[in-house]
Order: sequence, then C-alpha cells, then structure tokens
Amino acid sequence: MANLQLTSNITFLYFNDLEAAKPFFEEVLGLEKAYDPVWAAVYRLRDKAFLGAVDNHSGSIQVTSTDSVLISLTVDNIEEVHESLKGSRGVEGLSEIKQVKDLALKSFFFTGPEGYHFEVEQFTSGALSELF
Repeated sequence: MANLQLTSNITFLYFNDLEAAKPFFEEVLGLEKAYDPVWAAVYRLRDKAFLGAVDNHSGSIQVTSTDSVLISLTVDNIEEVHESLKGSRGVEGLSEIKQVKDLALKSFFFTGPEGYHFEVEQFTSGALSELF
C-alpha cells in the first residue's frame, strides 16, 4: 500500500460553462477563490481542503454525467445557511432540513450548476462533530 503523506485535498467538478458556474461558488456559496489558472477555479473550503471547478473542454478528463456526484458541506449553522439559499440564483430543488434517522445529523439537499448535487449537513452530537 502507498504511504500517502497527504498535505491537502481538492475535489474537482467539471463544467461545460465554467464562467456561468463561478458565480454559484463565489456569490451563492460565498467561497474564497484560492487559485484561478483561467481554465479552472479552486475554492477554499477550509484550511487545505478545496473544491475546484474546471472547464470540461480544457481539463484532464471529460465528464459526461454529474448524476453520481454528491458534494457534502458540513456547517455548524444549518438553519442560517438554508435560509440564505432560499431563492438564490443557481440553486434548484432546495429540500427542507431533515433529521437523518440513526445518525446525529441534520441535512438538506439542492442542485447546483449543470446538475451537480449538494448536501449541507450539521452533526448534532459531540463525537460526530469532532470527527467531521
């Protein structure tokens, strides 16, 4: 097994219209752009955890479907975030906040640009809150 000595994490989402997707990350989600090499934009989630948006025509791979991707973002103010996303441009199918059975977790879902699925979650127990 490889001896990965991880220093950071970047998850990349590929978009056919990157310029149209950028306002979603910057204005709707309010993420800080950490790096912008023109064909992509990398947004800081926390410390050295990042979410990247890539031009599907210029990236390393070609993405043909976004159906199997779920980006979960963990917060400690789920009600405030839910309220702020109501009526936001680029947010579709905003669900209500639900308590997840068998887990100390509240969450809600929505769809962002080009059909990517997002979940915002808040752990409600000390053990899970500390883990995530």
